[in-house]
Amino acid sequence: MKIARSSAQRRLRLLLACTGVATGGAWGSVALALAHDHASASLLQGQAATAETVRIIVLLAALPLGALVGALPLDLVSHALGRRPATLVCATLVMVGAVVGAVSAAVASTWGQSVGALVTGLGVGGFTIVTPKLAHELAERGHRRLVPRLAASLPAGAGLALLAGEAGELLLPGQALVLGWLAPLTSGVLVVLVATSLPETPHWYVAHGKVEAAHAALRRMTDPLEAAVGIDWVMMDAGMLGEQKALSASDLRVDRVRRTVVVGAVLELVQGLPLGLTAICLTPAALALRAGGCAPVWGVAALACAWMVLGIVARRRRPEHMLLAWVLAGTGMAACGLVLLTLLGRMGLAGDQWVLVVVSTILVAAHYVLIAPACTGGTDPLVPPWLLRSQRRAEAVNRPLVQLVSVLCPTLMLALGVSGPVVLGVCLGLQLTSLLLVLLALPRLATALR
Repeated sequence: MKIARSSAQRRLRLLLACTGVATGGAWGSVALALAHDHASASLLQGQAATAETVRIIVLLAALPLGALVGALPLDLVSHALGRRPATLVCATLVMVGAVVGAVSAAVASTWGQSVGALVTGLGVGGFTIVTPKLAHELAERGHRRLVPRLAASLPAGAGLALLAGEAGELLLPGQALVLGWLAPLTSGVLVVLVATSLPETPHWYVAHGKVEAAHAALRRMTDPLEAAVGIDWVMMDAGMLGEQKALSASDLRVDRVRRTVVVGAVLELVQGLPLGLTAICLTPAALALRAGGCAPVWGVAALACAWMVLGIVARRRRPEHMLLAWVLAGTGMAACGLVLLTLLGRMGLAGDQWVLVVVSTILVAAHYVLIAPACTGGTDPLVPPWLLRSQRRAEAVNRPLVQLVSVLCPTLMLALGVSGPVVLGVCLGLQLTSLLLVLLALPRLATALR
């Protein structure tokens, strides 16, 4: 029997969707900037000047570097001031970064867009560590079902930014980048509006000795009977969360903790190796290169629509069952996509626009429909309460580092003049490494996730 959700629970789901779309919109805006930068075509051919290469690399690295810097300070804000104020700060940073990016695009400043991406990344990093707390502490069934679908929203946000940019190019020639940055800006505004309609989390209230306020927050999120029962669970949960400590060598001697660390490390690596984010960043630029240096409006729009459909499908999927099966299927699917691109390259078809769109869609689907929802949140139920904060911080730090490697490695290889087949071989090797990693760790993963 389907349980009716309260309006507050629906607003919480809307908030999580908007944060995912804001993150994807930021990456889509970066991809759009590369597609409309003539230096990107030279870089993909290994012919870019050093200054142009540095400028593009900085643009690609700005967003994950911002996320890396912003995660831990905003985690402190969420503990000191509350989850909702921290969410508002994150959304404000995303909006400020989007405005800086849009203004820089209007004056044709790529360095300014890098600054905008960096500021946006600060907010994205905060979302990475604050949003799971909101989902866990406000949702009826915890965050294991919600946060995976949050991660799946990224392709929809990227597609929205691309579609807005290309539609703007048709209506207002030369303003594609400005309108592309409107996607994260609009999503940030929606996050602010929805977050102000939600209460502070009961866990934060209890941690600060405000039990009556915690009960009132529960009543706003659920019905009075569930709030009367749930306050006891909140007090017990908040008490355990209050006894946090850093992970130590003695903790690793505990079998459950050791299994959790291994599972978390494997799933985080596997989540980054499918190169779906690389496809989001570089495919529009590759389409522009194939079209003669100018981004093809209809080709990029078709790609954007495909990504938006993938984001919607991924949000509807229920990833809490058969996690390892989804991971294995996604890793194999990503490897098949690269094999397809390699084989078509042998036939001289790898540069065709339809081939790039199909392979990019396969990589993004493998990453964000199959793998990311299964990996995200998969380890949280296993983590002992006293190590939960350490685990969330580790994820918030590891994720942008993995993104940096997965996005910059292929880009740098192309910039240094490495041939396309060699780059494809390296990427395929990463996919096979990911698949072997899952297979080798399968017994331990199955035991931990059982």
